[in-house]
Amino acid sequence: MNKGLGATAKRSRIANYMDAFPEEFEVLEDNLGGSEPSISLQTKTREISLSCDNQGKVIEEFQMRQGADSKEEYLIKQKAYNAINGYYNDYYTGAKIIKNSFDEGELKLELDDRTVTLTYDAETDSVEEKDRAKRKQKEEPEYKQLSLFDLQEPTSSSQTESKSESKTEPMPMPTKIQSKAKSYDKWADGVVVKNVCNNKNYKVKHDNGNIIEVFDNEHGYLIMARADLKVVDEF
Repeated sequence: MNKGLGATAKRSRIANYMDAFPEEFEVLEDNLGGSEPSISLQTKTREISLSCDNQGKVIEEFQMRQGADSKEEYLIKQKAYNAINGYYNDYYTGAKIIKNSFDEGELKLELDDRTVTLTYDAETDSVEEKDRAKRKQKEEPEYKQLSLFDLQEPTSSSQTESKSESKTEPMPMPTKIQSKAKSYDKWADGVVVKNVCNNKNYKVKHDNGNIIEVFDNEHGYLIMARADLKVVDEF
């Protein structure tokens, strides 16, 4: 008879579930090492208890902290957050996120030619997308028209002779400027990193310098900028 998942598998499911939290949290009580793993967390607005059943489903129970929004209001924000981030994963996976606010229900991302803002419309149960084109920098004209004042006056023959007779000073040698390419410490496969834009952890799959390929259990392989990531301790 199948007894369901063991403690190790349940512990892994709970850890992956915590990775997807939209809020920062602190651990109140850690029982992940027990035969029936569980953990208690606290965010700015909630007190949360996580466990896992024998079928691998993570069970989340929570109550709102004193002074926070009601549970109904939180669930509305959570629905908007999930819808917006699901839209991002469907249509803009890998694009640079510059803002992802759970409380404001807004996600902003940056593309080469525009900035995109995603919000959620509860009445139509749909995600709205607003684009704003980036300002183009003024380019210098390819050709510049010269005026008569830009032309040098002809040099007289006497001036030319006097210059040729004078001792020519050697031209100073140009200073050699050494340029050094920016180097990075190579991140090994499997290193856990955190995206500072959305506070989610990922595992490094391949280090390409400025571009890092990471793995997310929910969304698979993603491409992110090194500048948005920092190394954290593994679970």
